[in-house]
Amino acid sequence: MGLSPLAGLPMGTRSGDIDACVVQFICNKYGMSVDDCLNMLNKKSGVLALSGNVSSDFRDLEAGAKNGDENCALARDKFCYEVAKYVGAYAAALNGIDVLTFTAGVGENDFSVRAAVCEYLGFMGVKIDPELNKKRGQELCISTPDSSVQVWVVPTNEELMIAQDTAELVNAAK
Repeated sequence: MGLSPLAGLPMGTRSGDIDACVVQFICNKYGMSVDDCLNMLNKKSGVLALSGNVSSDFRDLEAGAKNGDENCALARDKFCYEVAKYVGAYAAALNGIDVLTFTAGVGENDFSVRAAVCEYLGFMGVKIDPELNKKRGQELCISTPDSSVQVWVVPTNEELMIAQDTAELVNAAK
C-alpha cells in the first residue's frame, strides 16, 4: 500500500495500481466527482469488477472459473499476474530472494493461486510440490528440494493479533 489502499495489488474491491490520470478520465467521461470516482476505485473495482461483479471472494471466483465464467478466470489470472510481478520487482531490488511466503486469506487457502504465482516465478527457480501445495491449515514448506527459493504457507490469526495489539495499547494508556 501507498498513501491509500489503492496502491499495489488489485484486491477484492480495490483497483490496485492505476495511472493517476485515470481519475480525471473517468470523472470527465462519466460526469463523476473525484470523490465518487475514488469511491468506485476503492469499493467497486478490483477482482469484483473484473469478474463482472460476480464477487470479491476468491472462492466464488474459483467456482465461477471452473464453471466456465471467463470474467472470473480473468479476475483470478490478473491477481496472480500482479502478485508475481510484485514479487519479481522486489526480487530484483533485493538481488534475489531466499523465501517466498503465502499467508492470510488467499495466500494460505487458495492452492491454485499459489500454483499460478509460482509458475510465473519459475524463471527464478521457484518449484513447488503440487501435493504439498494442496494442504491447508498448517505451516508448511511447499517447495521441492531442488527449488532455488523456499516457498512457505503460513496461516494467520488476524483477529488474535488485533486483540493483542489492542490490549497492548489499552494497557500502555493506563
